[in-house]
Amino acid sequence: MKNKCIKLEYQDAEPIAMEYFLENSGLDTDAKNHKILLREGLHVLENCKSGIDIAAVIMPLEPDAFHNSTIHMEKSKYTCTAFHQISPRQVVKIYAYLLSVGECKSITNNQAEQYYADLWGNGFLEAGRQILREKIYQYIEDINIEEYYISHSFGPGCYGMPLYKLSDMLEEIDGSIIGIKMVRKIELPNNRFSGGFFFVTSEEGELPSEECRNCIGHEGGCMFCGGKNLIPTRETCLELLESHGTPPHVIRHCMAVCDTAVRIGKALVEKGAILDLPLLEAASLLHDIARVEENHGVKGALIAERHGYHQVAKLIKCHMFYAMDPNKEKITELDLLCLADRMVREDEYVGLDDRMQYVMDKLVAAGVNTERFLHRIEENRLMKERIEKIIGKSIDDLMA
Repeated sequence: MKNKCIKLEYQDAEPIAMEYFLENSGLDTDAKNHKILLREGLHVLENCKSGIDIAAVIMPLEPDAFHNSTIHMEKSKYTCTAFHQISPRQVVKIYAYLLSVGECKSITNNQAEQYYADLWGNGFLEAGRQILREKIYQYIEDINIEEYYISHSFGPGCYGMPLYKLSDMLEEIDGSIIGIKMVRKIELPNNRFSGGFFFVTSEEGELPSEECRNCIGHEGGCMFCGGKNLIPTRETCLELLESHGTPPHVIRHCMAVCDTAVRIGKALVEKGAILDLPLLEAASLLHDIARVEENHGVKGALIAERHGYHQVAKLIKCHMFYAMDPNKEKITELDLLCLADRMVREDEYVGLDDRMQYVMDKLVAAGVNTERFLHRIEENRLMKERIEKIIGKSIDDLMA
């Protein structure tokens, strides 16, 4: 068998995509204030359904394609930090794949709807990878062992493999049969596709765990659970803002949001909270790196991902439309970034009420329905009060 096209069913993928959507949007199906937002997200999915067409192309590779912790294909090589954990003697087959979910885009220019469409697109990609792994069992051939195991997906953007390697995969596997065209830059917000590898091994214990996948092991920090994700320093963040051409007034805003978020974070840590302050600092500094571009949260996340800052990218992508839950067990870095961003006007800390009134006035003047925004204000106010109760003072006093 050379290349084989596999069609995946929408109804199998939707529950997995739904789980991904809820987790990454912060929406809680039981939270009263999230009902309107959830309806909007489901409405976007309904509009996207006609364009979702999930299909994959798989290419089998022999075990000897993997040596020196690297997969060697005809035109290119592929490696990541997790490959060092896989013993070549346990590999009995490798399946390279390309996966497409078709077109998943908002039919309006509403930025919240565009954000939800982006989440749905990524959710169906994740669903496709999970389902494809199970499908691989049906296509395994020429394996003379009774028991074997199939790994979770390795590939560009996971376990530290650079995202640009997806372009190399498009030169190895003909993606045209599932609607994927060769591109120079992997930046297709509507036409969703991914690629990667599944290892078939004789022992399950040799495979890195699925939980590590989103850790994005990186040569700059990961030593297989002994290190941290790659997080840029303050100096690196400022250099990146400058090199990307972020306007000076936006940079000043990012610095003010960072100061606010980190002060709150430090105050919470002093009271026993567990927070990654370097991550919070980096995400706060870079959250508006693409503010002058449309749907700037998604665009900013792409910039961070290209530099290997995957944890930072997740926070950047969500900061505009994340649905905060003030009643959840743990306060996160994303909560603090979103709250700080809603307390800073331009480059000055003004507090939640002042900043939200400023935005409300703009929405009313523009004739925009403010129902959803009023729910968002209430969530932020409750989170602010929860934090103030923990740290024993008002955030206004903390920032004075």
